[in-house]
Amino acid sequence: MKVQLQLETIPVWDGLKEGSECFLCSLMKGAEADAVRYYLSSAVMTPEIRVETNTYGFCSHHMHLLAEGGKPQPLALVMDTYYDENKRLMASALDKAIGERRNARKAEKAASAFFDIIHEREKGCLICSRMEERLIRYCYTVASLWRDDSDFRTALEASKGFCVHHTEALLRIAKEALSGEDLASFYSSMLALLKKNLDRIQHDDWWMTQKYKSENKDKPWNGCEDAQKRAVYKLIGEARVIDPVKKR
Repeated sequence: MKVQLQLETIPVWDGLKEGSECFLCSLMKGAEADAVRYYLSSAVMTPEIRVETNTYGFCSHHMHLLAEGGKPQPLALVMDTYYDENKRLMASALDKAIGERRNARKAEKAASAFFDIIHEREKGCLICSRMEERLIRYCYTVASLWRDDSDFRTALEASKGFCVHHTEALLRIAKEALSGEDLASFYSSMLALLKKNLDRIQHDDWWMTQKYKSENKDKPWNGCEDAQKRAVYKLIGEARVIDPVKKR
């Protein structure tokens, strides 16, 4: 039985109409900004949210966004108790590593054990988790609308499609909404859309290289002024879900 998820019809239709290289990238940038704002809001004053932040924390990318988010008081509160939890988990191993002063092999082993705790502590990110929830609903909605709404299907298949990264996510999640011939047809359609738009991006990038030749300096750019950036982001995407929490 397929999972029934909440459809995000309005934001998905709005995203498609914006005409970007990947409207899932645009939607996920919004989801990321919303999640950062949430963890820099009064929500972090509530005990259940502080338990979450103390237990899981954030990936390095989202730690950086929080640090640059311009909300010092909420972040200071989060980091204060996060450090307390770090001390609880790491103090013994750190003290042991500090105490190994005579034997290099034992000192290396003790230091490695301490950093193993650090690495385990860094797994999982609450912002990535909130983003992942939105990504699943967006992709589920795209697949559902493609099946059920002929206008959406026509508009999507005539669009600039998605980046490679979000095409993969879309096809992975589509099986929650589609099956059988519908799923196979959706795979074929989305991969054909990707191929067409990768070729278009490459051509735009190629024309940008030609514009730097003296014989072409007076020729029009044909909308290729930012082709090098679009070429990058068409491959890797933007606002990626990096490391969502896997409950331990």
